[in-house]
Amino acid sequence: MSDRSTTMRDLAWLGASVLALAASFGVLEAARAKGDTRRALARVIRRESTARDLVVVVDEAPELVSMVRPTPALWGVPPLDDLTGVQRLYVLAPRESALGPFYARLGAAEPFHGDVRVRRWEIAAGHLSRVTWNALDALGDGVSARREGGVDNGPCPPDAGRLVCHGPPWNSLVAEPHHFDGVEQRCIFAHPQADGALLVDFANLPPARALVGTYGIDDGGYHPEGSPVDLRFEVLLEGAPPLVRTMAATNRKGLTPFRIDLPARPARATMRVTTANAGARQFCFTLLATE
Repeated sequence: MSDRSTTMRDLAWLGASVLALAASFGVLEAARAKGDTRRALARVIRRESTARDLVVVVDEAPELVSMVRPTPALWGVPPLDDLTGVQRLYVLAPRESALGPFYARLGAAEPFHGDVRVRRWEIAAGHLSRVTWNALDALGDGVSARREGGVDNGPCPPDAGRLVCHGPPWNSLVAEPHHFDGVEQRCIFAHPQADGALLVDFANLPPARALVGTYGIDDGGYHPEGSPVDLRFEVLLEGAPPLVRTMAATNRKGLTPFRIDLPARPARATMRVTTANAGARQFCFTLLATE
């Protein structure tokens, strides 16, 4: 066989190998796209977003960051206290519980195109640009508590950053980190009681357009047979009827977000926490005022 024939055969073999490799990469890419709907949603975000929006990819997935550009994008959990100038915030997480820190800052949002791991918050239109008050920083200074009924009835006076209620140490309220489906979140630990109610008062709330936050049972207190923790949240506004919301921390892992719209008037609020069985009900919550 001539050298020319050998060369042509080698080139043909090399070309076939390159085509097969390209086809394999194509199949792999299609499988990845099918296996992670976030890639398809990243394309949707790129088409609908603008330079005034922000995209956050919670996990280290640089391909998702690249896919949404030129929209501003980053990965991780960045500081979000001041989002002035941002129109919309898109967040892509590897699982829903990883959205916990964003729920705590922004409250509830619907799944984006049905995917619970992806959310879109209307920052400007939803009055979420700035945090004007945070209950985590106000224990004993605008946030007070008392237990009503039962053997531990009475006030919970402030002491060294805690609200110390009568009874065992876990009866006290304290702002500290807890884990919810493996994700750490700083929150106010507020153990309920079965023979009465825990009342948490929020005095002198600043004029705001929304109260947002989260609540849940931490991982150490989760068990399938645990009783729900019931919440009754009442906001008293100057010159307006009271706003009342009822919620329940049920037996699920992770945090549940909420939002209460306000008319930008001075207010005060009370949260009543009860449960039928307080065993291992390691309840925790966050609460912010935004505008």
